[in-house]
Amino acid sequence: MTIRSACLVLLSCLCLPAFSQARLAPAAATAPVANVKEAANNASHVRYRADYVVEADATYTETDYNDILVKTKTGVDAYSQVRLNYSSKHETLDVLEAYTVGPDGHRRDVPKDKIYSQESYSSVSGPMYADFKVKVIVFPDLAPGSHLVYSFRKHVLHPTFRNYFRLLETFTPFEEFDDAEVTLQAPSGMPMHLFTRDVQGGKPVVAGDRTTWRWQYRRTEPLKAQTFAAETWAYGPVVMASTYSGFAELGRAYDIKAKAAAEVTPDIRKQADTITQGIGGRREQAQAIYEWVAKNIRYVAIYLGNGGYEPNSADSILANRYGDCKDHTVILEALLAAKGIPSSPVLIGAGGGPEWSQVALVERFNHAITYVPEFDLYLDSTSPYARFGQLPGGDLGKPVVHTRDGRLAYTPDNNAERNFSHVTTTFRYDAAGNAKGETAIEIGPVGEIGLRGGFAQVNAQVRSMVEQSFLGRAGLIGSGKLELHGDATDLRQPFDYGFEFAADDVIDFSVPGGMTLPLPPGSGSLRNNYQRYANPTNEVPFHCSDESREEETYVLEFPAAVKLDAIPKNVEFHNAAGQYSARWQRDGQKVTAVHVLQMKSVHGARALCQPQDYALYRALMQAVRRGFRAQVVYGDLAPQH
Repeated sequence: MTIRSACLVLLSCLCLPAFSQARLAPAAATAPVANVKEAANNASHVRYRADYVVEADATYTETDYNDILVKTKTGVDAYSQVRLNYSSKHETLDVLEAYTVGPDGHRRDVPKDKIYSQESYSSVSGPMYADFKVKVIVFPDLAPGSHLVYSFRKHVLHPTFRNYFRLLETFTPFEEFDDAEVTLQAPSGMPMHLFTRDVQGGKPVVAGDRTTWRWQYRRTEPLKAQTFAAETWAYGPVVMASTYSGFAELGRAYDIKAKAAAEVTPDIRKQADTITQGIGGRREQAQAIYEWVAKNIRYVAIYLGNGGYEPNSADSILANRYGDCKDHTVILEALLAAKGIPSSPVLIGAGGGPEWSQVALVERFNHAITYVPEFDLYLDSTSPYARFGQLPGGDLGKPVVHTRDGRLAYTPDNNAERNFSHVTTTFRYDAAGNAKGETAIEIGPVGEIGLRGGFAQVNAQVRSMVEQSFLGRAGLIGSGKLELHGDATDLRQPFDYGFEFAADDVIDFSVPGGMTLPLPPGSGSLRNNYQRYANPTNEVPFHCSDESREEETYVLEFPAAVKLDAIPKNVEFHNAAGQYSARWQRDGQKVTAVHVLQMKSVHGARALCQPQDYALYRALMQAVRRGFRAQVVYGDLAPQH
């Protein structure tokens, strides 16, 4: 198992189904659902509408409608509440209607007191985000075979950026759509950059000074669930529109308010001087400032956009000591600037794939980090466990736009130089079959960040539970001792750990037998990776741009009284997805096995894998599975008379 850092949130750019105020057809409302042994899916979109009317200043009105047929109990649980996000400062949102239609055709309207507004996660996380609300619709009398119908109208009073309108409508291939339609109407003179895939229509119709586009989509047989899938917009049916010509224009538009928020005030300058007191070098000053922000500005985990696209001022962030990702870039920029070190916010699509959307959508980015050109470094101060110059795995190899100059780039690749682990486990057996030993961990920057986050939670109270958990996961009964090498919160020093163990009744040497390599106590094992590839095929494109190297060394020391008969042969396997090797060596009563798995990107770090590429990864993992089946044979195999 590669010990990886916890990834940031997945792309937030997938739209929830959007729906217009068209009425439910009577036949669809009253028709009961046929009894079937097993539903093909949990719900289907019987009628789906999304209508956008854009004004010359890029404000717009969106009217959505949806009629969903719920087929299973899981579907009931998923749709019993619908949550609609909006900004009370920049938008109005009105629910036009909401009701259910039971299998018997009976309609039941949602009571007014079951449609209410509440604070969004953004608002709960901090008062600075108090204008972000959620309109909640709680549907009554919902059971398998019911329709739920609702429509709402959202009026966007202020565009995200000046003259910026964008539209993103996706249709996941894993759901059924009987009748879906998206309509866009805008002034004819407004620049509108469009991209569509696997939808019908889209021919512009001009009437007076307005232009209208209309797209239809239908899918009656949804795909079965897949093991791996990229974001729907990257490969599936989609409608995209943007008034901006490209991501450079979008980045510069974001920077207008972000730059103003990062003003160097007397309080900011005083704090920067305090942080860097006694530190002379510019890189050392930058490191001290980064570490101070990472440790002292509490990260309010809000998706980019859910807290708005306008960051708070550096002064307010300093006073409150918390902020979202945009705020982290602001205060880090301001503190660095106070010491004469320029930096720029960077919008990044963290946690997703390497591809760009075909038009300039701000939804392509769900996170903001910092770039310091003087040192050519990307910094993510929202991660309190990333050392200066390290990035969490979800930030690596991702498309970014530098907002200061609009430059498009990628963060450093998530490759085997950053994403590696080497686990060495020693088992010393006695004649009774008990064992003592230790597991040592050597890990790369990506995994180190995750380790710090996990072990920062370990204290004396829970340490024994962690130690017993390590033993239990390895299938052992006994005792263990966890040794932390470094302080998980000290970003100036490397961090890893080791685990010593003593286990009872591990193996029975009284009879001849064969043993596979034991699980390493205190670590996962790459032998379990094949479980993720159990499905024979994968029918959609998937992410495969992250590369890694996992090495596991096993040292087995047998007592002198145990006769060793055979050790396995060496194994080599490679294809376009990577390479795997298992090498065995015997030195007297000591057997050493080294397993190495190196994963590669089939099409390079900038491309998705296609469905046919799945077979390559599955074959590679099958080789690993077989390699770990090999056994050390021991005991007197001579026939007994």
